[in-house]
Amino acid sequence: MSFFSRRNEYIVEYSGHEEVSGRFRERLIALLNKYVGQNSSYYSHTKPWHIKPSVFTYEIQKEFPGRDPLQIIADGLFHEVFTVVEIFLVLSRGIYSTRSESAFIDVYQAFQLSGSVYKINSSFEIELQIEEESAKQIESIKPILAPYPEFSERFFQAVGNLVGRRAKPEDVVKDVFVASEGYLKTVTATSRFGDAVKKLSKEGLINKEQKKVLEALHEFRSDADGAGHAGNSSTPNEESTLWFLDTMIAQLRMVNKAVSRS
Repeated sequence: MSFFSRRNEYIVEYSGHEEVSGRFRERLIALLNKYVGQNSSYYSHTKPWHIKPSVFTYEIQKEFPGRDPLQIIADGLFHEVFTVVEIFLVLSRGIYSTRSESAFIDVYQAFQLSGSVYKINSSFEIELQIEEESAKQIESIKPILAPYPEFSERFFQAVGNLVGRRAKPEDVVKDVFVASEGYLKTVTATSRFGDAVKKLSKEGLINKEQKKVLEALHEFRSDADGAGHAGNSSTPNEESTLWFLDTMIAQLRMVNKAVSRS
């Protein structure tokens, strides 16, 4: 279920490649506090209600001697955090059945709500849910868009929606294009995408082939059913949307490099 703020995109998050965002860490700390604790002496089921803190800490310290699990979640490296999460998921299998199921769901939702490019698979292991190269490309655009918060926010909201499957692919295409268009218009001091591409070409900052690629991206956005105005092409799917995203990132990186040299 998606509640008002997320349903209407007032809150959209993204946690990228080799990253655990601040809000993602907060969610993980909250769920550890929910499932790791002392069991009441009045509790009579054969399987415990909580994961015992001593057991949890012992298993974590096999991997990271002397380290505190919650501190790792709070400020550890991404791979340390994900190791703690995997150990938690393994140990959660030993608690009361409905609690064990709830723990998995809570972790799954923490990844989803945080817009993480990682996911939990059926073996309780964390893996990338998009190609590693795509994840790296997405990460590479952050410093380019960082000086333009409006465009950066919209771009990474779109990416978060794509990896979290919270928006239709055509809507992701639209938002990625709008953010990219805003960046191109700003760095070229023009008012339209087409004018920005023409100026880049005229000033020799892009070649003919690069110009064609940018024009093709504009056409894809305009023609794809739902993404532009009364589109004539088929509705984008996740595969074509990832192609659009990867290609647009490559073009923005190329333009940024050319503009920085000029």
